[in-house]
Amino acid sequence: MQAIGVIMMFGLLVLAVWSIARPPLAFAILNLMFPIKQVLQGYMPVLVQYGGQMSMVIVGLAAMSVAYKSTRKTLTVTSYFSPVTWCALTIYAMSVFALLYTPARESALGMFKDSGPYMFVFVLVYPFLLSSLEDLRQGILLTVTLGCFVVVAYFFNPSAQWSGGRFVVNLGQMYGVTDFTSNPLALADAGGMLMIFAALMNFSEKGRMAPVYMVAGLMLGLGLAIVSGTRGQIIFAIIVSVAMYPISRKIKDAKQFLLVSFGVMAMLGIVFLTFSIFLEGEAARRWSFNLVQEGSQDRQQRLLLAMQFYFQHPAGWFLGNGTNSFAYFMGHLLDYPHNLAAELLLDYGIVGLGIGVLAGYFTYRNCRRMIAMYGDNPVTRGTVAAWVGLCIFGFMTSMKQGGVVGQPVPFCYWIVLAKILHDELRAAHAREQHDFLYGAESYDAPLALEYGEKLEESPG
Repeated sequence: MQAIGVIMMFGLLVLAVWSIARPPLAFAILNLMFPIKQVLQGYMPVLVQYGGQMSMVIVGLAAMSVAYKSTRKTLTVTSYFSPVTWCALTIYAMSVFALLYTPARESALGMFKDSGPYMFVFVLVYPFLLSSLEDLRQGILLTVTLGCFVVVAYFFNPSAQWSGGRFVVNLGQMYGVTDFTSNPLALADAGGMLMIFAALMNFSEKGRMAPVYMVAGLMLGLGLAIVSGTRGQIIFAIIVSVAMYPISRKIKDAKQFLLVSFGVMAMLGIVFLTFSIFLEGEAARRWSFNLVQEGSQDRQQRLLLAMQFYFQHPAGWFLGNGTNSFAYFMGHLLDYPHNLAAELLLDYGIVGLGIGVLAGYFTYRNCRRMIAMYGDNPVTRGTVAAWVGLCIFGFMTSMKQGGVVGQPVPFCYWIVLAKILHDELRAAHAREQHDFLYGAESYDAPLALEYGEKLEESPG
């Protein structure tokens, strides 16, 4: 098994080096960063003590990929600073400022120390890996391809075992620690992402392999979410996949309506088959009535407690009670409401919640605009539907497990959506201007992008 782990490590190193010159691949690796780390640590337990270093290597590779884009004149910067981005950056700035008055400063500083690198890479590096809708499409395709291999490697991991109805990698076996296991929420998030991408993307360029990509990604993604024992992600991923499927396939006549209806039925059939394969034995325990009720009651109680703490402290109604205040009021070192909206209100007040709502509103507008822009092309329509679906999925999961510090979801997805939209609008504008002045035959994409940036900066 260690030999297999070495082979996997070598293969990933090759992919990592290659990703420097292919930013969409770096984007895919970041999407799967947590499952990749857990799989490698399961095959090679010695890597457990180097978890932080592994993360920094991935972050460094992503930063190098962004630097490579700049040398190729394909890096777009101004489109990053959209209203959604400013809202997200303001929220993170508030989380830092709130350290001045939080009653749980020491534990909050510990949270920033542990989660700061992830916040940095997913908010300040992740969006710059893409500069067009085609980049996004390639990133999603590579995520599905690489994700299928990672999920299979996870299922056959020598350190994987059932624990409390969850199939987890026992990362502590090397040190004799039985409760040090992989993070099931990270695995479920990756599984939900993989399922949504596979269900909504158009794999027409893969020819006869297109159904294989769709079925494999859907079944393996949903299967990973099922064995992780995280029920919310499974439900949300299925809802998003079914609801967004008609948007990913345009309906213009009765024939297309029947094809889309058949596609939805086929997808539900695959979902049912996946449940019948994976939801048995230990995995079925998590779906017992008592455990489902217990989990929902816990989330409801945390939400009610957050609201109670907020209204009991009028001094924090405007700017909140400070980062990690929920843990302080609960008498714990680290704890959170498991609800992004509740945490924004409790920690950063009505101002923080208002900024979060504003970011959601701008994202809603961006989603509608992207769908309207690419509604006639089945390939780009599928790409837009897949990413919009992920934005919705990220928002839904943030309402059951979201937090500000260390949880860049859904803001990192919303920022990417806004950036791609502005990149495409700017490129289209630059293309029109360039064609008008010099003719379509001389069009060159990198030069047009550079020309578009100069055009935006000019007073005219």
